[in-house]
Amino acid sequence: MKVTDTAISLRIATIVLTFLAVAGGIFSYVTLPKEANPSIEIPNIIITTVYPGASPSDVENLITQRIEQELQSIAGIDEIRSTSVEGVSSIVVEFTPDVSIDDANQKVRDKVDLAKPELPNDVEEPIISEIDLSEFPIMAVNLAADYSLARLKEVAEDLQDELESISGILEVVLIGGLEREVQVEVDRAKLQGYNLSFDDIASTIRSENTNIPGGSIDTERLNYLVRVDGQFDDPREIEDLVVKSVEGRRTDRLRERDS
Repeated sequence: MKVTDTAISLRIATIVLTFLAVAGGIFSYVTLPKEANPSIEIPNIIITTVYPGASPSDVENLITQRIEQELQSIAGIDEIRSTSVEGVSSIVVEFTPDVSIDDANQKVRDKVDLAKPELPNDVEEPIISEIDLSEFPIMAVNLAADYSLARLKEVAEDLQDELESISGILEVVLIGGLEREVQVEVDRAKLQGYNLSFDDIASTIRSENTNIPGGSIDTERLNYLVRVDGQFDDPREIEDLVVKSVEGRRTDRLRERDS
């Protein structure tokens, strides 16, 4: 047992070497860089296309299959999975691990651009995204209080502003809360009596609820910005909107009750 005999005869040196080995291991463990959420590349590209009002079969035939035909020619694809539901087409392209995610993303974008002319005209722009674990939230803050829903959302928005001001925080996303809205109920029979459509009502409200810039005015030493303030401050202002005006005959406002 030469090793044992040598260790016994040089016991002090053996103890010192053991201590150095243990100390070096502890030092390496403490100084080793560690991340709670390391960056991991997942070779998956997701293509989401919205086709409002289309049935699942139409989405499959008019969107999913046409995009898949273009994707088939990309080298390095391991698997293509697709889901077609009402109004939405989702395609997941999985690449082999040796393919760079940036190259895969660019190749998919090029093929989707080639497929766009074959898609229906009213299809929304396809959304191409990749799975990036570094963008996933690492902290969730839930708020609960004996407030109204509107007041609770105001508190959440104030907290969002405070958190975003902290150094090192990339983004704070507010999820949930009560969204204020104004509902305009339309009588279909009276609408037809005025020879109007729902699109006429919607386009009128949309076009009137906006601020219009009017340029600027220069004086001797001052510059004034001019704009027409058209956004609604009170929901009752919507009642006075002119939906249709016929010269010399009548003016149809949104508040009209009588046909």
